[in-house]
Amino acid sequence: MAKFAVPGWLRTAGFAALALFLLFFAFQGVDLNAVWEAAKEAQWGYIGLSVALGYIAILSRGQRWTYVLRHLGYPTTMWRAVHATGIGYLVNMAIPRAGEVARATALNRADKTPVNVLIGTILIERTIDLLMMAGLLGLAFLSASDELTALIDLTQTDQATDAGPGIPWGRILGGIGLALAVASWLFRARIQASPFYAKVRDFLKGMLEGIKAVGQLPNQWAFWAHTFFIWGCYYAMVYVCFYALPFTADVTPAQGLFVMMAASLGVLIPVPGGVGAYHYLVAMALVVLGLPYAQGLAFATIVHAAQAIMLMSSGVIGLIGLSTKNGRTSPHGQN
Repeated sequence: MAKFAVPGWLRTAGFAALALFLLFFAFQGVDLNAVWEAAKEAQWGYIGLSVALGYIAILSRGQRWTYVLRHLGYPTTMWRAVHATGIGYLVNMAIPRAGEVARATALNRADKTPVNVLIGTILIERTIDLLMMAGLLGLAFLSASDELTALIDLTQTDQATDAGPGIPWGRILGGIGLALAVASWLFRARIQASPFYAKVRDFLKGMLEGIKAVGQLPNQWAFWAHTFFIWGCYYAMVYVCFYALPFTADVTPAQGLFVMMAASLGVLIPVPGGVGAYHYLVAMALVVLGLPYAQGLAFATIVHAAQAIMLMSSGVIGLIGLSTKNGRTSPHGQN
């Protein structure tokens, strides 16, 4: 039986359509003049600082990547790793989840490091990122459990915008869970024999191997120092933006972590750059903190635009950097 593969252009179009729908959902019933008036109060120096912090995190991520590659016998320079990482983020802006392959391909062309090795190292990074996000989510729950509960309740009813019934999280998650459980039982033999099952199994196995590989690094302290520094930058790049607008200047560090986790959940939805989902969830998180929805949407729009500019700029810098003489490989794979 011939396998059916969804064309790449169709997947991209589908992601883009979902992003536009979520963006429409976020702005539905909102007075755009109120959003614009709130946005005009922004102090752009803080926005610029946020962009700088985001790129510093990419620099740190690139340096951390070199530790893993060197341990595997494929040394590279920090700048090549940084440029390849920037290219990956740029591709992710257009095609969600495709940035990892683009990042590996970019460094492969620069250093001739095998793509499968690069994908493995990126999988290690993603495993660590998932652990960090889980830890921060747990910390946010401990420090702002009432706010998280209120966010779930508020988005279920969409009381902030009166734009509709909101997101029925319980029914969605319950329905998905029930459907997966029934399908897994009825089609368990076919599922276990499918290529998708093998990919999931290999992915989970790769995650465990990735954690073990980090434990074998000769410079573990540097790897973990960069890891905490990267996530500290992620937090700081969101938190400094609160000072950019007068109505968010009083947000506490714990509340800032709560908003950051709401933003992270928005980015996890597979749409280009988290468009729409990011705006809605961040705005609703700020509604939970007592702000009008229009002001929350103004904050989310400014921060998301700043981050998008930073990611696109890092990708352009990466493309230029890897196209120069110093960015290309020498016959021996080194400068």
